[in-house]
Amino acid sequence: MRNSRLLLLICLTAFTLSTGVPAWADAAVVLRIQALTKQIELTPNNQILRLERAMAYIESNQPDSALSDILAAETMGDPVKAALTHGYLLYTQRDLLAARSFFDRYLQANPGHRSALEYRARALRDSGETRLALADYEYLIAHNSTLDPGYYLAAARLMAGLQDRGVDEALALLDARIQQQGQVTSLQRYAIDLEKNRGRYHGAIARMAGLDKRLKATAQWQAEVAELWLLAGQPDEALPYLSVAEEQLRSGRQTPVNRELLASVYRLQEQARREPNPAHGS
Repeated sequence: MRNSRLLLLICLTAFTLSTGVPAWADAAVVLRIQALTKQIELTPNNQILRLERAMAYIESNQPDSALSDILAAETMGDPVKAALTHGYLLYTQRDLLAARSFFDRYLQANPGHRSALEYRARALRDSGETRLALADYEYLIAHNSTLDPGYYLAAARLMAGLQDRGVDEALALLDARIQQQGQVTSLQRYAIDLEKNRGRYHGAIARMAGLDKRLKATAQWQAEVAELWLLAGQPDEALPYLSVAEEQLRSGRQTPVNRELLASVYRLQEQARREPNPAHGS
């Protein structure tokens, strides 16, 4: 066994020295770099292969090797074709302003390109250019019907932070996607946070009721709904949810998380019993 481990270490070290690829890099990326290197040896002036290997180098956290391939690719054919990969490398290095310039350059030649727009939107968002970032996200949403919910979530967060757009527009965007694709927990969760943060507790409660059945069967869900009823000033409505949560937690596994949640449920029960219910009058 010891000899086998030593042999493996020797092989990994030899591989690192011969290829420049760290031995700890993802195996699939390592194999891709190997395959691309062999192809490049046969066709050293192939721009596409150089850019593909540059992306693999970026994925394996080898920015210097990636830049070397990108700069070489820029001398092979149209340099604009390398701009997207160059921008992505700079984005991963958090050089947001420089990354944006490369994305701009690529998009001038390839308007509406999905990856370029996505990463320009991220660079703009991360550098505080909220309106410009939102414009890119809205373009992506308008022209791609199968986007991951993350795009909608990113756009809604930006929208909610703009005074002239605001929470109502953000909620409308989230609801449109939910209506189109069905319940999406991540989007509904953010919508609940928006409702809660602006004091629309009944709206948040209604959205909680629309979450997945598996979530609604948990003590966590019961406690969250109870807390919303308390925030809405209706402690009598909170107590049944807290009773269910308590029963679930007391009869379930006594994990640290469950014990902490049970303690929270007890605190909410004390609060609910202490607070008057306005619905009953003074």
